[in-house]
Amino acid sequence: MSNLSIFEFESQQVRFVGTAEKPEWVAVDLCKILGIKNVSDTLAKFDEEEKGVVTIDTLGGEQSLLTLTEPGLYRLIFKSRKDVAKRFQRWIFHEVLPSIRKTGSYSLAEKSPSIPALPTAREELETIRLGMDLFVELGGCDDRTKILLKDQVRNILLAEKLQPSLTSSKPEPNQRLEYPVSDRAIALGYRPNNKQLQQIGKQASLLYFDKHGRKPVQREQFVGGTTRMVNVYSEDDVDLLDFAILRVMGDS
Repeated sequence: MSNLSIFEFESQQVRFVGTAEKPEWVAVDLCKILGIKNVSDTLAKFDEEEKGVVTIDTLGGEQSLLTLTEPGLYRLIFKSRKDVAKRFQRWIFHEVLPSIRKTGSYSLAEKSPSIPALPTAREELETIRLGMDLFVELGGCDDRTKILLKDQVRNILLAEKLQPSLTSSKPEPNQRLEYPVSDRAIALGYRPNNKQLQQIGKQASLLYFDKHGRKPVQREQFVGGTTRMVNVYSEDDVDLLDFAILRVMGDS
């Protein structure tokens, strides 16, 4: 018999039946939120490690329910073409999973009532400028640091440019922050080795090609002691990258 916790996303219930070590959700709840019909047919195409069956107590007695593990959840999100999918993805990976892994549970009450204001773009750039002045005083900086600083400045400026104006709530097309494989994996809480990074990169590249008919954009990054060109993924395609990461890393 599995323990049951009920979360709420945009007034819809999400039943959680897993643990901090192995998160697991009731599949029918996820499919309903993501606008996916035929739950059984959908899950029939999933790998065994992506799904399961649990027994829970209900008012009518014990009931067996199809479930999805963390990799399965992400695959389901990836399949959805509804606008809600990205909101749900952000809620799961930025609120629910971090809370479950830290405390073993998730509750709206756990949110801090007061969140410190983030630094403005001007303040962040000023901090970087002061850091660069310090590097000059100390004799300069290496290639790795130069690339990191360049990435920081670029992302700060781009993030500022993407802030919605008073007349428009949508950013201009094709202007997004970019995520290399290694940075995104770390942001999701993983520490992949070189072999795993290569596997993630290969899967993400194939998914990108299937979607766009071309290879991902590349930019310079400091990797393993050398500077090289690596694939990067925009916010529009970060779900492809996240899916590849989950496929390779699983519950590790």
